[in-house]
Amino acid sequence: MRSILKQIIFTAKYFTFWLSYFWLAKVAFLLFNYSQSSKLPVSDLFNIFKHGLIMDVSTSCYILLLPSLIAAFAPFIKPKPTNRIIQIYTIVIACIASFLLALDLKLYPHWGTRVNVSAFNYIGDWVALTASISFIDTFSALLIIGALMAAFLYLYKKIFPFGFIISDKIGWYFMPLQLVFVAFLIIPIRGGVETSTLNLSSVAFSPNQYANQAACNYLWNFAKSVEKEKKLSNPCTYFSNEESVAHFDEFMSSDTTTCTPRLLRTNTGTHPNVILVILESFSNKVIASLGGLHDIAPNIDSLCNTSTVFTSFYCTGNRSDRGMSAIMGGYPSLLSTSIMVYPDKSSSLTLLPEYFNRKNYTTSFYYGGDINFYNLKAFILQSKCNKIITKDDFPSKLSKLSKWGVPDGYVFEKALDDLKTEKEPFMKTIYTLSSHAPYDVPYSKIKGDSFEMQYLNSVAYTDSCLGLFINKLKESALWNNTLLIITSDHGHLEPGSTSITDKATYRIPLIWSGGVIDSARHINTIAQQIDFSTTLLHQLGWETDQSRFSRDFFKAHPYAFFMYDAGWSYIDNDGCFIFDQESKVFDPNPEGKFDHFVFPQAYMQVLHNDFIGR
Repeated sequence: MRSILKQIIFTAKYFTFWLSYFWLAKVAFLLFNYSQSSKLPVSDLFNIFKHGLIMDVSTSCYILLLPSLIAAFAPFIKPKPTNRIIQIYTIVIACIASFLLALDLKLYPHWGTRVNVSAFNYIGDWVALTASISFIDTFSALLIIGALMAAFLYLYKKIFPFGFIISDKIGWYFMPLQLVFVAFLIIPIRGGVETSTLNLSSVAFSPNQYANQAACNYLWNFAKSVEKEKKLSNPCTYFSNEESVAHFDEFMSSDTTTCTPRLLRTNTGTHPNVILVILESFSNKVIASLGGLHDIAPNIDSLCNTSTVFTSFYCTGNRSDRGMSAIMGGYPSLLSTSIMVYPDKSSSLTLLPEYFNRKNYTTSFYYGGDINFYNLKAFILQSKCNKIITKDDFPSKLSKLSKWGVPDGYVFEKALDDLKTEKEPFMKTIYTLSSHAPYDVPYSKIKGDSFEMQYLNSVAYTDSCLGLFINKLKESALWNNTLLIITSDHGHLEPGSTSITDKATYRIPLIWSGGVIDSARHINTIAQQIDFSTTLLHQLGWETDQSRFSRDFFKAHPYAFFMYDAGWSYIDNDGCFIFDQESKVFDPNPEGKFDHFVFPQAYMQVLHNDFIGR
């Protein structure tokens, strides 16, 4: 009996060891995100551990499951080889847990979500991976992993000097008792005996999204995302497929075009040149005239005074591939991916440069990085651009100035130089990169080493480069017959910082300038990224290919969607409504407006079915 008690104590130690590990991981998460943690009241800090306990216990019990099952056979097997198997298993789990913890700590400030399987959508892209993560990030991550593993092995040896299974002889009757214990572990693993099993709502306790995210166990969250990773199955099933299509078509057929303002002044028989500048990670929060900080982007701010500005323009998601899919292809983001990373599916889209090719424009695409990231090369090649400029077209010393590629200043200079010999009419796309992490720009305006200050300094750098480009363009004869469009691929959590569900994170600039602009004005109509290309082409007087989702800005019922891993949001004139994919409810959900949400749910269901069917 003493031997059985001894084994129970060893089992309890193993459980406590992992529970302590996850508590320390929570402490590390709060410290690494101190700028947000410091804003939480003490009660919330306490509740992060209190409400997160159920998930920490669940994860610890899940890890305990296999060693406990093996221990049930202790009366019939030798302890030495069995302990060796359990030790290897524990080390493997520790390696995975340490790696994911380091990934979680490093990615959260950029993405605003706990580590999940979507991070691995990009991990196979070595260029994107190494460019996104600086040497300091890599070194510190390796340091975290190394320290965790060293501490883990030391403590494991201290707690279990001879292994998990005791060397004492245990009677045969231990086996049925242990098997009952293994079966009992299912209860804490599922989160109790209630009807609903453990989910993210089980640990949520605050209207502050960050506090709820901090309470979540990162390893549980990752495992759950792996379980749910079914890219080719529809996560948004709210009606029968027939009902969703009927609701979607009914709304779309009733959403007629209103009186469309004339935004461009063009000469009969001539086509204006178009220069599209897509800024990396810019939101309205950095542009003063759009409600953002002062003196971060003064050149863009000044341009707003003499341009047509869409003040309520929203991006479709929070990743570059999702933004590019929307701008160039008029296709919305999906909950956990984008159509751009599926070349076989994106090939069904008509991309923006293709329309200009049909009108005998000279089309070009400029990007100072490696265009292979996120399948961007395949995407742009599909558009049949006449010329594609990448970092390979610059001296190698320039591409070494920044981790991500050639700094924006040199790319704008190259684009300006090419304008001297550019055949008109032309459609030129310039995609910037310097405001992408790790923000290592040859510029120092905003002082400070914090993540926010580095980001703002990179934004200020790109703005300064853009300002020089615009000034030179204005001095040329091209300006009078050129439409200059400035927008962004997606927003950013900084400055603020705003949360992943906050609409301010997704509100981005859309500025139409140049000599062909009819007049300076601010247009407050709600507009979304996927409708940009259709609206532009209509303003040019061109027809567009049939599209199920991309439409003109100037419709009777303006709306916008933005998506993130855990849910999506719908914005219309009544407000911004967040749909939590876990609980399957809108928040906020005004009383008496249930019918108001039939269309957005139908839209999401139809969208994901459309993606699967392409």
